[in-house]
Amino acid sequence: PTTRTTRTPPHTPTQHLRCMHPVRARAHGCEAATPSQLSVRGLSYRRRAARAQTLSCIEHGLPKAPAGLRSGFPPLRLRGGERAARRSRLCAALGELLAFLDRRFFIVGVAVAVTAASVFPGLGLPSGPLRPEVSVRWAAPCAIFLISGLTLPTSQLADAASRVRTHLGLQAFNLCALPLGMFAFVSALSGLGLVNKGLSDGLLVMSALPTTVNMCVALTRSAKGNEAIAIFNAVLGNLLGIFVSPLLLLLMVGQTGALPFADAVASLSKKVLLPLFVGQLARPALMKTIAARKKLLSRASESLLLLTVFCTFCKTFSDGFGVPPATFAWLFGLVCVSHVAALLSSWLVTARLTAADRVAFLFASTQKTLALGLPLLHIVFQGRADLAVLCTPLLIQHPLQLLVGSFLTERLAATVEKGA
Repeated sequence: PTTRTTRTPPHTPTQHLRCMHPVRARAHGCEAATPSQLSVRGLSYRRRAARAQTLSCIEHGLPKAPAGLRSGFPPLRLRGGERAARRSRLCAALGELLAFLDRRFFIVGVAVAVTAASVFPGLGLPSGPLRPEVSVRWAAPCAIFLISGLTLPTSQLADAASRVRTHLGLQAFNLCALPLGMFAFVSALSGLGLVNKGLSDGLLVMSALPTTVNMCVALTRSAKGNEAIAIFNAVLGNLLGIFVSPLLLLLMVGQTGALPFADAVASLSKKVLLPLFVGQLARPALMKTIAARKKLLSRASESLLLLTVFCTFCKTFSDGFGVPPATFAWLFGLVCVSHVAALLSSWLVTARLTAADRVAFLFASTQKTLALGLPLLHIVFQGRADLAVLCTPLLIQHPLQLLVGSFLTERLAATVEKGA
């Protein structure tokens, strides 16, 4: 053993530290480590010292000393231990944050998308970097329905197609009950002098439209609802809307117009039916891969919906609504009240259905499509000076139903899991 007179801090009796060298042990008044305590090959000086100290503590029936005290080195070891503990606490906090973001992925994503759209609206505008006329109008719907085709069993789609009463009830609620309710609501407001002709016509046109194509399906999937029912009624509703919506406008507003049937059917076939069919064909061959990556596919579907949210709000923040602030505030309040009333009514009338079916009914029966609504407005009311006012209720409804649905998905998913 060496006889270097390296100064080390004195050892207190309560620490039960053993010095490795007899000379250092005598200098410190400590008990020297025995050969059996140090006879471990391949251990460094510091590790052997820590082992000797641990064995000493065990012999005296005391707990092991903290990591920074085990080797008997200067207090610099304590600071290293504190840094390690701080890093450990930081990693634990980061792990909890990542777990929270994983559980609240969609809600946090919506908040981030809306905030980013308010700061960088140019990214999601037509001809911008994200090219929403391609990514949102075509790529996102095709990918969402391709994922649905891959993940949905064919038997579930066949079962959904046979639910005639459910489909009739959903379409009746969306294309009959909501327009009648809006007509009564607008008539009462007009009688009190609270809305003018332009606002009332805009609200009635919005209520006469069918459901969305991809938004109701993506929200139903995120909320763990019956995705097959949502898909079936998204297609059925938009086909019926080509004929029913102009008829409703004629009855409620006194004006009507014809939508191009062939173009609407071609668009639905390319965006919905073809990707769904391809997904169903590829499903048997990719069964094991789909089962192993089910969460990844769900995240991909939600991310595509978040892209839609971002581009929608980019256009909203960039273009505005073209009406005075007071008119916009009043319309926003009316649309919020009507949408909340529709959600509550839809949830109440489906009390006898399962939780998963109620979620699909809720989203598919209360949403209104912008893709079919804007062309219909321009066809029916072409040449009117208040066309911007007529379009405003639908332009408010589109992002509002997306935002409200996004914040409802987590609670609805918990309801479905509880009822399963």
